[in-house]
Amino acid sequence: MIASLKGRAATALAGVLAVVCALGLGACSFTTPGLDEAEDTAVEQVVDDGMLVQAGTLTVALDTADAPQAMTISDGTLDGYAIDVARALADRLGLDVAFVGSTSAEEALSSGSADIYLGATTDDESGAVVVHGEYLQNATALFAHGDADTTITADDLAAGTVGAQDGSSSQEALAQVGIVASNTYLNVNECFEALAAGEVDYVVCDVTAGAYLSRSYDDVFFAGILSTPVSYGIGYAADATDLADEVATAFDEMSTDGTLDAIHALWYGTVPLSVSDSLVSGVTAAEAPAEGDGEQVEGDMNSID
Repeated sequence: MIASLKGRAATALAGVLAVVCALGLGACSFTTPGLDEAEDTAVEQVVDDGMLVQAGTLTVALDTADAPQAMTISDGTLDGYAIDVARALADRLGLDVAFVGSTSAEEALSSGSADIYLGATTDDESGAVVVHGEYLQNATALFAHGDADTTITADDLAAGTVGAQDGSSSQEALAQVGIVASNTYLNVNECFEALAAGEVDYVVCDVTAGAYLSRSYDDVFFAGILSTPVSYGIGYAADATDLADEVATAFDEMSTDGTLDAIHALWYGTVPLSVSDSLVSGVTAAEAPAEGDGEQVEGDMNSID
């Protein structure tokens, strides 16, 4: 699946910055060119075709069923936070982008089916794979209904009614901090419906799923994390040093000029990219959930309000 970025990148970035300005997240100082101007300005390719699986294209492997980071929508195309990050990264390199579904960085890179793996962790590092950067953190998180300026503590959590997806890693993390979920639900969507309806005081779930869903509810806010965050970065084949240098440079530019934060804000609202300093007061962080044990958000994820 290949998507040309000429035009789409300009439209997407303009949309991202508009949303960020509306949310008051401090990225409004960006100057975005008009669409016509952006479409006429081609980014020079900075990566030699000899470094790439496919000439003129950055082939990105990632877990395509990891909503809301990546998922297949109703028209058969891929959408999600990681998809937008990959598109922006390819655009910086003057390349089109293609996506390959994979849950293994080493398999995707060693087989030569992809140039990079988006979503690699330190567990993926080996003699065959190196990992750079951090484009996402995930952890078991607490969401509450009410005034976003309210500080929720471990005592508040213990005294309240807590909803969680039944059998999820978040339910397990909650138990690790000494609290049993009061109400359990089939999926995280139902958890947030219960929170909005007043059936529960709090919801415990993956921070990414919760941040995405909470944007659709008034007065639902991120109250902190309960587990050690897991960081996700870019995986490269260990011998692809020249490509890794070019991609890492482009990614670092995105990280420092606000582009990455802007894309994150589009998908996850006011929840910060780094949640490491957001541990709920009085909680001893639970162990990070194993990869693949997070909640699955149900329903159509293509709507960005």
